[in-house]
Amino acid sequence: MSGGEEVVEQLDIRTCWQHEARDFTPWLARNLDLLGKELGTKLEFVDREKLIGPFSLDILARDADTGVLVAIENQLEETDLSHLGQLLTYATGCDAKVAVWVASEFRHECANALHRLNEWTKDEIKFYGVKISVIKQGDSPPELRLQKVVYPGGWDEDLTEPHGATMSPQSQRHRDFFEPVIAELVRTGFADKRPVHHFDHTGRFFRSRVDGALGYAITLEAKTDAWVTFHIQKEDNDLTKRIFDELQANREDIESSLGAVPGSEWDWRRWDKKTFSSINIRRDGSIDDPVEKLEEIKVWMLDLLPRLREVFDPRVAEILGESRVTDDR
Repeated sequence: MSGGEEVVEQLDIRTCWQHEARDFTPWLARNLDLLGKELGTKLEFVDREKLIGPFSLDILARDADTGVLVAIENQLEETDLSHLGQLLTYATGCDAKVAVWVASEFRHECANALHRLNEWTKDEIKFYGVKISVIKQGDSPPELRLQKVVYPGGWDEDLTEPHGATMSPQSQRHRDFFEPVIAELVRTGFADKRPVHHFDHTGRFFRSRVDGALGYAITLEAKTDAWVTFHIQKEDNDLTKRIFDELQANREDIESSLGAVPGSEWDWRRWDKKTFSSINIRRDGSIDDPVEKLEEIKVWMLDLLPRLREVFDPRVAEILGESRVTDDR
């Protein structure tokens, strides 16, 4: 390398957006022009957290020239089978003829699946895979880069991970952390099936036995936060907020009934501009912590999850029962 050349460095994507749902999805919704430019079309924003049954699509957009709806699902990590299924479900659920998967890394198998879908479907049905990265050149500010990986008519294998590649080190570390927790929850009867990823690889979500649109999540975020969460997301957003409001009206009783949780703090979030609400208990924690502290966090999660369910399931069952009575009238 000659002395005049500047080093180009690829940065961790989470240096710009720490959380996928709270940070990256809103940013992408505001900057659809950048995504549209890479796809060769003009995108217009339609909705964010678009309800598809009890689930929600990250972003619904529209092709400004054709009026065709565009379903956009995004990840701040490498692609996985869970998000592939979500993309297909959401696109069909909102009758979108274009489906776009944005991720920081594309596994060969996932890119190939999108490519084959383009080959198998009608010409007006289109699938795209778009890789997002952040690079820094010399002393210049970090720069966003969007690159088409899969598109109608082909795919760029050079932009995908090698065939048969293992998951990223960060995803593997989270998997190693959660697997023994899941096994213990199954053994003790808290869960009768495996959880799903909650937003991204940093969390796991167990559906409530009262209602599948509700559930309990454990999350170990990027740097400073470990969470145990009661997540509320009914198809009827008014009902979602009503459940939260009625629970919050009894906040003092709920918190006292759970008992003291040393080193932890409650965090009630109505999320007025989102289709879900959450009631959380937080403590300091990171996937980068020493083994001893990670074991302590596992014990904390295993202790809190059953206690949260004992507190919330009966209360929510009563609220939902009252709601059904009201609707029947």
